[in-house]
Amino acid sequence: MKKHNLKYILAFSVFGLLLSCSDDEDATKDRIAKSVVTADLTTFNLLEGETATVTLTTDVPLKDKSDFKLELVGGTGSFRDFSCSGTETGIDDGWGVIGHKIELPAYATSTTFDISPIFDLLPEGTETLTFRLYPMGNSLSLVDDASETITVNVTNATSDDVVAVLDWSENYYDAHGTLVEGAYLDVDGDEHAFCDYDFDLEIYDSAFNVVANSYSSCPEEASLSSSEPDGEYYIVPSFWTSAGPVAPAETIFFNAKITMAKPGVWISENVITSWDSTTGGVVEGNPDGYNFAGILTKTGTTYLLEDEDGNTLASGRVQNLKNRIPRKTK
Repeated sequence: MKKHNLKYILAFSVFGLLLSCSDDEDATKDRIAKSVVTADLTTFNLLEGETATVTLTTDVPLKDKSDFKLELVGGTGSFRDFSCSGTETGIDDGWGVIGHKIELPAYATSTTFDISPIFDLLPEGTETLTFRLYPMGNSLSLVDDASETITVNVTNATSDDVVAVLDWSENYYDAHGTLVEGAYLDVDGDEHAFCDYDFDLEIYDSAFNVVANSYSSCPEEASLSSSEPDGEYYIVPSFWTSAGPVAPAETIFFNAKITMAKPGVWISENVITSWDSTTGGVVEGNPDGYNFAGILTKTGTTYLLEDEDGNTLASGRVQNLKNRIPRKTK
């Protein structure tokens, strides 16, 4: 009787072990089972400033979100030639080189993200942006082989307006590619943004009426519309005042970059180095608070840009023009 019972006990033990192994295998299969996403757009054309929306669709919705990375891996464009609605990766994320996080929410069957080539000022030929889309983060979902590479062909955009940009921020990109705000130190060693200082940008017509201005941004940007009458216009950046920001530990000698362009057609750049935090700006009585960066002669949608440093503009004329600038209040 005991032997008979022992046989049954052994049989049930073996059966239980087999069930346990089967459960473990099923659990393992559950753990390694992954959904697969596909992209509806993998090759497309865009004009600078346009936007394309890419839809990712999964074959099996999951109870947890899935993480993906969109990474620029080739082409003739750079990471700052486009924007993406995904979240830009940081160096502390552990996601490798800079890219964008794309998330498929829990239980969702699809998600979207936008790609927008930047309408910049540079005259350029057609560029390409080649992206790789792949699982990252929790890596719960795979990307279909045919959707791993996304290629965007970008056509240069142009404008008949003239755009001027004054940038004294000294912002820069770190080794990872993240934009870092330019800063100076005070006497206590604390950092403060160069953007705290007050610079302005104005465009005057020949009668010294302001036709475009920018007073409260960093950088400042102003545009002369092609609808303005033909004639002479003056692009005038200025250092308005050194009052307001926390005083620096040492005098700041600003590197203010002035860019003037007919976007996508021509561009002119110069760095103004004549301003410093000790002398101050227009409010402090600095005679060089205003700078004539360019004299623009408009004929239809054709423009002649003359710089005050060029042979076509005498210093006496520049001083006379400065004296005619109306004193504004802010």
